[in-house]
Amino acid sequence: MDKIEPYVKEGIRKNRKPLLKSEKFQSANLARILYTLVMVLVFYSFDLPWIVGIGAVHLLFSVVWYLLIEFDILIESNVWWSGYVPVSFDLIWLTVLAYGTGHITSFFILGYIGSIALSSMSKERNYGAFNAILATILFSAMGFLVYFEVLPLVNIMMPTVKPTLLSIIISSLLLGGSAFIVNQIVSKLFFTLTDLNEKLLAIAMTDPLTGLPNRRAFMSNLDIELARKNRSAGEYPISFILFDLDYFKNVNDNFGHDAGDQVLQEFSKIVKQSLRKQDFPARWGGEEFIVVLPDTDLEGALVVAEKIRKSVLLVQLELDNVQIRCSVSSGVAVLKDKDSSPETIIKKADECLYEAKKRGRNQVFAENFF
Repeated sequence: MDKIEPYVKEGIRKNRKPLLKSEKFQSANLARILYTLVMVLVFYSFDLPWIVGIGAVHLLFSVVWYLLIEFDILIESNVWWSGYVPVSFDLIWLTVLAYGTGHITSFFILGYIGSIALSSMSKERNYGAFNAILATILFSAMGFLVYFEVLPLVNIMMPTVKPTLLSIIISSLLLGGSAFIVNQIVSKLFFTLTDLNEKLLAIAMTDPLTGLPNRRAFMSNLDIELARKNRSAGEYPISFILFDLDYFKNVNDNFGHDAGDQVLQEFSKIVKQSLRKQDFPARWGGEEFIVVLPDTDLEGALVVAEKIRKSVLLVQLELDNVQIRCSVSSGVAVLKDKDSSPETIIKKADECLYEAKKRGRNQVFAENFF
């Protein structure tokens, strides 16, 4: 992701769904509710009120957590504890279940992998060490409470056997280590998939020949820029420049499509080198390109367009001992009013581009030149 242009990253950021709100994560939260409800009913049938009480608290928490996310009250990217809270509640409840069923492996059998791993995905943060430490403390604390007969010895899977101090310590350490290992494995798998998805999205938003954003990425960035304009208290002009390589069809016809591709790639390099960090270009289609200049008036946009036009004239490509030179025409229009639509301004820039080509090509034409 490091080599992806910033304007493509911005488009990816806009198109990416919030992790907590994703259907997959909400499905996991719903599964947590149903799973807790079933286990509460199971322990209720065994007449174990203290486990049922803790389960009821976890069930209430799970329902509230689900609703907070569903109605956008909790936004994970703005709340640092959004991952630690569900992890902590799950660990407390599953520790109770482990002692209630009387076997350490029940931590996994009764949903440890699903609950803890999915909770750890709630933010891009590694909860492995947190899970390990908290699981060790909780399990050992429960063991000591049973050992010193503060809590009753409960076992619904096998005969009740009072744990020794050594077995409590060993089991706690094993559980903590298991929590860490499971979290590491699932987190790596999850982040690998997340990274792969972002790379695929970047490919989908990038023109493969020139490396510039395509129309999809352009429209995503344009929406972001329009939002900035609407928030701005003062003037915030957005300039649009449409470029068209002159006589490009002749290049393809006379020298072949390989030559045409080289011309497009060279022009893309010139555009990238001529823009500021906040500007963003895109391949509009064929030999047409578009550039948006945020917070730039018509005079500033004309300077950029003219700079690119002159730079193109200096380029001289050589293919099979044949020298290829080309020029570019451009049309410039500015979005000034907040009520104006970008489609209207792009159409104006297109009209200016047509006028530039009509007047002999290799020139810049702006809306105020008419």
